Amino acid sequence: MIIDGHAHSCGQFFDPERIVARLTELNADKVVLCPGPKNGPKSHNYIPDLAKYFGRRDMLLDANRIIGLIAKIQKHDDLLARNEYVYSLHQKYPERIIQFFWANPNSDQIETDLHDTFESWQFKGIKLHQCAQNFELFSRGLDHALDFAREKEIPVFIHLRSRKDVHRFITVAQKYPTINFIIAHLIGMETFLKHKRELNNLYFDVSPAPFTSPPRICEAIRNFGANKLILGSDTPFGQDNLRKNIQKVSRLKISSREIELILGNNLRALLSL
Repeated sequence: MIIDGHAHSCGQFFDPERIVARLTELNADKVVLCPGPKNGPKSHNYIPDLAKYFGRRDMLLDANRIIGLIAKIQKHDDLLARNEYVYSLHQKYPERIIQFFWANPNSDQIETDLHDTFESWQFKGIKLHQCAQNFELFSRGLDHALDFAREKEIPVFIHLRSRKDVHRFITVAQKYPTINFIIAHLIGMETFLKHKRELNNLYFDVSPAPFTSPPRICEAIRNFGANKLILGSDTPFGQDNLRKNIQKVSRLKISSREIELILGNNLRALLSL
């Protein structure tokens, strides 16, 4: 099974028929979708292949400053509406499109939004993005989101903002040992490695293709095991990301079982698919 574990409802994955056609073209079974920064059919956002030149570097930590600046400029306030659009895509193709709810811990309505929408949407996970919402890890809003995830037994996908936040998140992950956390883009991998014995609830997303090199993915496999890695594309951030990352993982010098774990079986188990 092949599952794109990280994509957004924009670009190639805005139109439901186009989503399914793309998955079928690449022999992928399913995609995990959360809202994009804005809904729209733009094909992709160009990102140079930096992994080719800085393959072992934690490049997303450097890029986070730019991501945060763009988020401030764009000021998207329609997050619930964009979540609702993802739900409409899931309704159209429930066997192919999996919904993760993008939550904003800064919102006074976070508890209400999560509980009310889950009743009808039954989303499979929660997405959190520190750069986009600029929230703090030790906050009441985040506790509400994590308490909800623990109650519903669903995973939390989180994009961490800085090296300080990586260190702080260790405390959060220890506080919620029954929640499976998926760390976006291998952010903070080297820091988490120092605490891996006490953090058995961490998984790592290997998207996007321009920022994750085969050597860095192999390093993650050596240190955490193939059973802790999740395929992702981060569509539309980069061109043809899903195909590139499927090929990248498939060509790693690891066993076929390990390749299958990363391409989809890990996420299938996490989501009980």
